[in-house]
Amino acid sequence: MKGILKGLGVTFSTFLRKPVTIEYPDERKVLPIRQRSFPVLTWDFDHDEPFCTGCNVCVRNCPVDCMTAVMKDNPKYAEGTSNRRKIVDKFWIDYARCMRCNICVEVCPFEAIVMDNTWAGHEHSVYDRRDLHMDIDELTKVARSGQLVHPFRPQDNIEALERKAKGEEPPPPSFVGGRPEDRQRQLERIARGEPAAIQEREPEKPKTAASAAAAGAAAAAGGEAEVLSESKIRAKRMRAEREAKAYLDRGEPVPQEILDRIEYYKNLKPGQPAAAPGAAAGTGAPAGEVLSGTNPDGTMRFPPGIGIGPKGDPNSYEKVRARRMRAERQFKELTEKGEPIPEELAKTLYELGSDLAPGGSIWQTLAAQGGGGAAAAAPAAGGAAGAAKSGAWTPPPGVGTGPKGDPNSFEKVRARRMRAERRAREALAKGEPIPEDVIQTIKELGGTLPEGVE
Repeated sequence: MKGILKGLGVTFSTFLRKPVTIEYPDERKVLPIRQRSFPVLTWDFDHDEPFCTGCNVCVRNCPVDCMTAVMKDNPKYAEGTSNRRKIVDKFWIDYARCMRCNICVEVCPFEAIVMDNTWAGHEHSVYDRRDLHMDIDELTKVARSGQLVHPFRPQDNIEALERKAKGEEPPPPSFVGGRPEDRQRQLERIARGEPAAIQEREPEKPKTAASAAAAGAAAAAGGEAEVLSESKIRAKRMRAEREAKAYLDRGEPVPQEILDRIEYYKNLKPGQPAAAPGAAAGTGAPAGEVLSGTNPDGTMRFPPGIGIGPKGDPNSYEKVRARRMRAERQFKELTEKGEPIPEELAKTLYELGSDLAPGGSIWQTLAAQGGGGAAAAAPAAGGAAGAAKSGAWTPPPGVGTGPKGDPNSFEKVRARRMRAERRAREALAKGEPIPEDVIQTIKELGGTLPEGVE
């Protein structure tokens, strides 16, 4: 009986309470700040573009692989209205796969993605799962409309809770972009007749007159001129070489068009315009400066001495240049003292493509005057460099003069010389005589024989 009365008491107390339900969707509760529905992209109203640069950090860290991003060059960077060289071109998120883990927000280095804590981000009921594939327009819609008043980022929330626990003032929001007040400032700029994006700096100037003239000459000769950086030249050359290798793997002859492209990008110099591949041969169009041979003023420039290794590698551009400058400094010091140039130094200058190498204009001038480099430039039986009896300049031994990949290229000749020197050292370490062919190879390639061996 007592239990029955208790149950009736609970029933009557509940009966007298006010209703706690609301008439959704006509009425909605206020969502907490920590509410996280789905990720959305934020909008930079000062530059009228997304904060996202398409760096793919969020894509790589997504545990369910529901995101895809594509990067492109930012056209607004050249216009001077943005400082982002790269910008996102396309972005997709499959909300049907997203588990709202918030990892993409935590790893984003540009504050470009946040969790939508509005009802608009919560309501995504559809009849077809394919309708949950959101593109970049749908992902930036909430931010562009100014509805992201308190975008949820866990790092902001953690710091705010720590300060609240200590009785301190809450920190200022670290995420300061894409807020409604930023959108309001943009609308005010537009109302004053100003552009939507702030002009950060002067627009980039077009190509110089010299480059434009060279490009026009190449175009008039029948080919389109292109000016490429060193990395793009290398990428295009490697792509052409891969195509050639595919033909060779199939046992088919490589088309002449691909061979022309390979040769074209081998000889193309960064930052210099040149005619399209195959145009110079038939029309007389300028082929641009090459990375080997001689400079326009006639000075020696072969081998090029341009490091092709990655940064930090001994064959990188920076370290090759440092070695060349060190050798040039030694050459000038010896020249000032009136001392002869050692064969090893002459060989280093040649390998690194210095104008001070044998055959260069400075070297020839000194040889004519009988100073500094004359001793090394004079012909000598078995000498490292200089002029032959006919008067023609000859390269030092052990320096391959063939194109890259050829058995007589600089790299492969150097490899043969180093292999012979290593075999000689190994034979001496074992107490065995050095084979005659090894000694002959070292001498022919200008290598260094072990002490006591002639």
